[in-house]
Amino acid sequence: MENYQFSIGETMQYTLSAVEMLRILGYTQPLNGEWLEKLKQDHPINLPKTYTEFMELMADCPLLATSNLWVGKMERRAAPRIPHTYYDELLEMINDRKDRWSKRPGRYERALYELSQLPAEQWQEKVSNYFLIGSDYANGMGEFGIRIEDTEKDDPPVYWHKDGDDFSTWKLESETLSDFLLNVLIEALACIDYQTAEYELETKGWRCQEYYNLKKDDWVASKSVLKRYGIDYSAVKKYKANSGKVFCCYNCEKNTFFVGATAEGDLSLTAINRSEAEPIFLDTDSLEFLIEEAKLFIKTKDKSERDDLTQYMLYTKEPKTEIHLSDHCFMYTPLQPEGDENLLFLPFGEKKPVFVLCSGATFVEVLSKALKEKPKSTNEELAAALNLYLQTENH
Repeated sequence: MENYQFSIGETMQYTLSAVEMLRILGYTQPLNGEWLEKLKQDHPINLPKTYTEFMELMADCPLLATSNLWVGKMERRAAPRIPHTYYDELLEMINDRKDRWSKRPGRYERALYELSQLPAEQWQEKVSNYFLIGSDYANGMGEFGIRIEDTEKDDPPVYWHKDGDDFSTWKLESETLSDFLLNVLIEALACIDYQTAEYELETKGWRCQEYYNLKKDDWVASKSVLKRYGIDYSAVKKYKANSGKVFCCYNCEKNTFFVGATAEGDLSLTAINRSEAEPIFLDTDSLEFLIEEAKLFIKTKDKSERDDLTQYMLYTKEPKTEIHLSDHCFMYTPLQPEGDENLLFLPFGEKKPVFVLCSGATFVEVLSKALKEKPKSTNEELAAALNLYLQTENH
């Protein structure tokens, strides 16, 4: 059913860096050089080489607008999220509270008050300083930072501070910044909590497709599915996500990224390749998907399933005189014309007209007849049978 069957022998890369991945995806030029220069001016520290190389490509980039890394512009936030030091943040909290300290403050407030009574140069006796680079965007549970003394390193470790913990309580998040950035990028590409990366990649000519098992009617993949596409599950490095794990590998021969995610025992798999290339997985918005669906129902002779198709109409987004397997098609209930031009519109989404190809009953009937004459008809042959019917009816 899927278009590609990959072999393990094909070239699959498992160790690309975050910057290497971005360059393959087309992010090769700095998006906002001023952003990074201002950051360096505002914070007289040596930013790690790994960080600057990455941020030269990602500053204010929509690709990571809903990620755990602060890149400036963040989706659904009026104010940009700009990296800063932990001391700057603590000082801001102190200034916000100094005129209204509670008479009976809690542990957190007391610690903040005690810190406010010390000269800034003595803060290091109580709490270390960090260069804050991100936060848990989805849950707002804490922040990620690099120890100020580690910013001299090219690829320093990254630490995590949970909201509500003592100011001095920081735990190791990632042994290297490069791993942390790769984790952020892969989690964004997996589109677990947000579809932001998918929408951004589409503007750059990429297609994101999630593996779908038509026979089981679910989106769950398996290790055997990974093997089918040339992925060695034991070779991929797994990174933590808000739920479960994520991983990524790249087939350079097919110019395709495979991004996987595991959660609650289930495995999902997304293929990212160029929109002009042949789809890796069966496209659920294509004529081919509907043909596969109809073939499955015709073969099982399940009347209830067959009725699910025959009660609808088959629509396209563009008027078609000839239809191909990759064309966008969908089933929907019969629509009533609107306006003087008798155009049909879906009651949701963009107000763009849609066009009837044929009824669902006709679609199933044409395929059933073709399969009866030739039980092992290919999808191309079934599409040709449908086109022959449409041309005959139109004339």
